[in-house]
Amino acid sequence: MASLFSAVDIQEPDLLHKLKEVRGSFDLGFKPVPREKMHITFQFFQNLDKTETEQVIEALDNINISSFKVRVEDVGAFPSQEYIRVVWAGVEDDKFTRLYKQVCSHKVSSDNSHPFKPHITLLRISDIRSSEKRKVQRMLRDYENHYFGELEVDNVNLFQSKNKEYRKVYTKSL
Repeated sequence: MASLFSAVDIQEPDLLHKLKEVRGSFDLGFKPVPREKMHITFQFFQNLDKTETEQVIEALDNINISSFKVRVEDVGAFPSQEYIRVVWAGVEDDKFTRLYKQVCSHKVSSDNSHPFKPHITLLRISDIRSSEKRKVQRMLRDYENHYFGELEVDNVNLFQSKNKEYRKVYTKSL
């Protein structure tokens, strides 16, 4: 059984550098996402068998994707600015929403627990004190319209996620 996710991998060095800089400004002891793990996730899958994995791979192989560019801008929080668990950089919705429909053109049930919102996770927050929360909220306002750059999208990859020595390791499966 495999734990997989479909995603667009972020490869542009300049964009990654800018994302890392802003992520660093939020450093209040939270868990930052390493540069090499920055991506835009479409679907999560837990415990897929071989047949289900092949169905997802086939759907990704059949995506008709012409290379396109999207703006990476804005910084926000999930699930809300009052209850902050993830700080993210935003990505234009319209082109990704169309791509999302193609990515999901299989019959395998995903383990997504929220509606699709294209974003790049910068850091995760498991526990936040009131004083830290106010600082993060202020920084979210400061970076509300921040422009990171453009991302060229030309493929969707399937990644496998494995727990290894108290950390997650992602490897491309497709």
